[in-house]
Amino acid sequence: MQQKYHLQCVACGHVTSDFGEWFTQNQQCPDCGSKHSEVWYTSDYEELSQIIHQRVESFWQYFPFLPLSDPSNIITCIEGGIPIERWGFLEEFAKEQYNLNIEVHVCRNDLNGGTGTFKDVSASLAASLFKEYGIEQYCVASTGNTATSYATYLSMAGVNCSVFLPDNALKASEAFISAYGQQVFRVKGDYTKTKVIASGYSKTNHILMSNGNIDPIRVEAKKTMVFEWLRQLGRIPDVYIQAVSGGTGPIAIDKGVREIQSVYPGLRNPRFLFIQPDKCDPMVQAWEKAERENFPAGFENEYPTIDNPDTEIPTLATGHPTSYPILAKLAKAVGGSFVRINESGIADNARLVAFERQVMLGPASAVCMAGFFESLKKGLIHDGETVLLNIGEGVRRSPEFVDKMIYTTKMVDSVDECQPHTMSSYREQLWKAVLVN
Repeated sequence: MQQKYHLQCVACGHVTSDFGEWFTQNQQCPDCGSKHSEVWYTSDYEELSQIIHQRVESFWQYFPFLPLSDPSNIITCIEGGIPIERWGFLEEFAKEQYNLNIEVHVCRNDLNGGTGTFKDVSASLAASLFKEYGIEQYCVASTGNTATSYATYLSMAGVNCSVFLPDNALKASEAFISAYGQQVFRVKGDYTKTKVIASGYSKTNHILMSNGNIDPIRVEAKKTMVFEWLRQLGRIPDVYIQAVSGGTGPIAIDKGVREIQSVYPGLRNPRFLFIQPDKCDPMVQAWEKAERENFPAGFENEYPTIDNPDTEIPTLATGHPTSYPILAKLAKAVGGSFVRINESGIADNARLVAFERQVMLGPASAVCMAGFFESLKKGLIHDGETVLLNIGEGVRRSPEFVDKMIYTTKMVDSVDECQPHTMSSYREQLWKAVLVN
């Protein structure tokens, strides 16, 4: 039987036969030591065009283009086949305020069947691969969402998962992980220190650890969003907006596009707009410096480090952005950008979406939404374009954020103080707050 796939080192080209061998190599190239390998397939890509014209329930319907050999090993909660919604109220705003005729589509990862985050597809593939190759122990360092997803899916696969969280991670993340019987180490320090301790634990105990944003498991799972764009939109969007902490999403998009260009030769990456809050924005700082210097050779390798970032969005609190070199080159190649938003205004964006669409965003998703408005303000979105917002999580992943949705309550002492209301007055109030930011 022909091998379904292999991994190839991005740095030196060394070929690893499958994930079983990849795991025995401690998830790195045995020749040059690079942890960055990509998966390539012998599958017939004509089959992809057939799947794209079918109804898809989960990303596992793209099984021929995922690195699992036996479908009986699939661990799934029905994730990845989520509908892409068109949000007309954002289109109307762009027309009224900027005279732009654009289409705005939103990928709502809160609809995923696992933990309701962008991380569920990766965790599903990881759990399935670990089941296929008999992996019993794994560890992950995370700001919250990845850890929660992995704890959930690995529990389903019977894999012991040790999770390392920085001390500012949400209690909700810790609670979910503990509830599934997985081990939590809350590190007295930021995410950078958390990764160092997790790496030491991995080496000391000979336990596999996630390779972060270039992890081929995560990349292969998330590349399927490209397939979903073709299935649901019939094309690649012109503009892709995402809040970034690490940035596996755009790395996976680029891989997905390159993978299928042989059958879709005109396919190109969207223009990437990466959003960060002003209290943890090392990538934006690096990009702005590169812009001022007219992007000198090697610009992508220069970026600042923020120790213990003072942000209220723990899932975006990556002060040492080691994936910036990859993201910066992707953005530069397509005329993209890195955009800073005002963290203090994200609740206003979340309230607006809840009012207009009855969708409760989590804080990182609200950052993405704020990034859309800021991108319009900066002229980064052009007339006639199709824009896709990838919102990462719903509010159930961050119950502390729910309190910030309260804005219509009035304290009363008698019936005389109670008057009927009109929602139109609230709409005006909400839009005004967003425009101020």
